[in-house]
Amino acid sequence: MKKTFYNVLCLAAIIVVYACATDDHKPNIKPTVTTASAVKVNDSVYTCGGNVTAQGSSAVTERGVVISLETAPAIDDVNDKKIPISSGTGNFATDIGPFSGGFTYFIRAYAINTQGVAYGNEISVTVTSTTPTSTKPTVTTTSAIKVNDSTYTCGGNVTAQGSSAVTENGVVISLDPAPTIDDANDIKTSISSGTGTFAANIGPFPGGHKYYIRAYAINSKGVAYGDDVTITVDPRGGTNSNGGCTVVEVNADINVVTTWTAGNVYVVKSWINVNAPLTIEPGVIVKFLNANCGIEIYAKTTADGTADKPIIFTSYKDDAYCGDTNGDGTATTGSKGDWGRLTMRGDQHGSLFRYCKFLYGGGSNSNVIKVDASGSVNDFTFDHCTFAHTYGTNSYTTAAFNGGNMNDESVSIVTNNIFYDNAIPVYIPSYYGLDASNSYHNPDNTSETNKYNGIFVYGGGMNGRSVVYGETEVPYVFNVGGNATLSVGSADFLKIEANVILKFGQSSAGVDLGDYPNNANIASSVIFTSYRDDARGGDTNGDGSTSSPATGDWNGYGYWTAGHGSYVWVHTNVFYAAK
Repeated sequence: MKKTFYNVLCLAAIIVVYACATDDHKPNIKPTVTTASAVKVNDSVYTCGGNVTAQGSSAVTERGVVISLETAPAIDDVNDKKIPISSGTGNFATDIGPFSGGFTYFIRAYAINTQGVAYGNEISVTVTSTTPTSTKPTVTTTSAIKVNDSTYTCGGNVTAQGSSAVTENGVVISLDPAPTIDDANDIKTSISSGTGTFAANIGPFPGGHKYYIRAYAINSKGVAYGDDVTITVDPRGGTNSNGGCTVVEVNADINVVTTWTAGNVYVVKSWINVNAPLTIEPGVIVKFLNANCGIEIYAKTTADGTADKPIIFTSYKDDAYCGDTNGDGTATTGSKGDWGRLTMRGDQHGSLFRYCKFLYGGGSNSNVIKVDASGSVNDFTFDHCTFAHTYGTNSYTTAAFNGGNMNDESVSIVTNNIFYDNAIPVYIPSYYGLDASNSYHNPDNTSETNKYNGIFVYGGGMNGRSVVYGETEVPYVFNVGGNATLSVGSADFLKIEANVILKFGQSSAGVDLGDYPNNANIASSVIFTSYRDDARGGDTNGDGSTSSPATGDWNGYGYWTAGHGSYVWVHTNVFYAAK
């Protein structure tokens, strides 16, 4: 009885110690990892990897595979081959090779955290061929998707590269079956390289014909083709007809819940107000009669297009969409400033413009989009839209997207948009952190940008907000109105990320952190320079080589020392400042 009681007492003590230990310390656990089956790419290359299903008691800092000619390969065995792939949890894989022929290889996935190395189950592959087979790529042709009556999205998918890298892929088009890239009568359109899906908008296709389209892919072994797909273009299609679209004239304000439906081209013939919810379906074409036509948006407007069916806002003279709506053949074409703009007025109640194209606007008072409700909520989203061919000048008031009254980037959302062939692409206040996902060139021609290719900023403070400047494709330009200085106050926080460029165009302009230098986090690679400095951030003032930067073009970057004792001027990465 005494022995039994003693054992129980010890067991209770152990439980108490363990309970205390579990309260104060996490268990030391390695990751949990499995090895995926190797997938053959060709006779000497395999896709290998695994899956980290649990990280253990700390983060997985490295994961990969280890390969050996003997069982149980380990990363610390000098005879085994360790191949790191990535870190973290979840699936991971990479192509490995060439494997020499005539051997069986043993493969294990591994994962590392602070507690050590964990291994997955062992698999093996036997490579029988000593000479890799030379093969062409494997490619399929995707169905052509109609963009408008003369343009289609065409492409394919390279599902395997073959025995060498795919240096070119694209489509070839013919009036006869089985088009080839070496037939002088067929039209070859190169799109990209490598494996995976590829596509491009191709046109105009003249109306009244059936077209055969094949995807192709090229590697060192030769050219591979996908199957034919066909499209038949209506005789009314092309650039000189209405392309089968029904024309709906819009002359009056929208005062009741309204939907504009696909298959129609809506011709706006005056300035109209949207006073009730308006839905614009994917694929709708909206054309504006002249520069004195536009839309004033007071109620929720939903223009939620898709990549395949964008919603188009364009000129009445633009025959590329729904054909020759104005019925003058080729006598007129779309031009900058042919129509007015969309004006965002007051509370938008969540208006959405996704996959929309705004072309040839900026007439009348300029801008193709104007946020014109100071102090209002302005809750809207512009995402994956294109703003191109907008009329404008070197004045910020003519920016294609005039967002001068936007207050909060989480409410007024401007993301993943494309700006090209405008004067000034975007205008914002200093306290609005424009998302860095937007781009400022034509994706089909990277040399086509904007004349004044920068984000133009009205200076001032952060309005008690935390603001991030993170765009690196174009500079932030402080050459706006009467305030071209960026300042930081007691309730503000400014972060400028690595490689950002700020340009200043007025002698009094600058960066003023005042008494609050600790309220700014400015990366060491940020550049501060003159508006005329073409060597840094390009020709932002749009005058070619006419002007050159000079010392004193702007004031400088500085802050007060503690106690407001003296002003400190920063000189690192600061160019052409007076101070």
